[in-house]
Amino acid sequence: MHTVVKLDGWSSPVVEAVTHTTFNADGSTMMQPDGCWDIAVLKSASGTTVLRTGLTTSAVTHNFSAGDEILSIAFKPSSFMSLMPGERMRDEGVVLSNIGRDRFWLGSDVLEIPTFDTVDRFVGKLLNNGIVEDNSLVASVVSGHPMAMSERTMQRHFLKTTGLTYKTFTQIERAQKALSLLQQGRPAADVAFALGYADQPHMIRSLRAIMGQTPGQIAAR
Repeated sequence: MHTVVKLDGWSSPVVEAVTHTTFNADGSTMMQPDGCWDIAVLKSASGTTVLRTGLTTSAVTHNFSAGDEILSIAFKPSSFMSLMPGERMRDEGVVLSNIGRDRFWLGSDVLEIPTFDTVDRFVGKLLNNGIVEDNSLVASVVSGHPMAMSERTMQRHFLKTTGLTYKTFTQIERAQKALSLLQQGRPAADVAFALGYADQPHMIRSLRAIMGQTPGQIAAR
């Protein structure tokens, strides 16, 4: 139904992945939480839209038509925009104003709308202009090697940068791992035990709330 080109492990310190999706037929898909915020370029018959999204806590359905394209730049949770801080962007999306066919406003900056081939230049400009920065404290927590800090300091930085509490972020991370294991064909009961869910019903409730699917639906797909 659609063609996806994805680059993981992007060389930029603030980018998690870059994905270009082309839809070959009309339909819909679920955009599931992945612990990242995005700048997305949506192309359709009606024109080009540049969208800035925050971290999400539940799945969102996206409807598309044949020929539509999405270029998604997924930014690491430790990166942030002072202009649109994570705490204000949780579960939110903001359409950025276009200027003509190939540029758009981001605050007071005018930027070229990126393509898959120009993402590195686009991200470089975001960093050089101070539009996107990295919170080293949050980066250390996400990496599993936290810097020395109080619990209160960690929670304050985490919430301001990502828009999520650390507990909510780890729940999304665990749901992602469960999704991956279930897609590999692992039995639901084994996945629930391996990831520390209280029991299988607990995992089912969590996946339904966060990913919009039950283990049975994931396995069927």
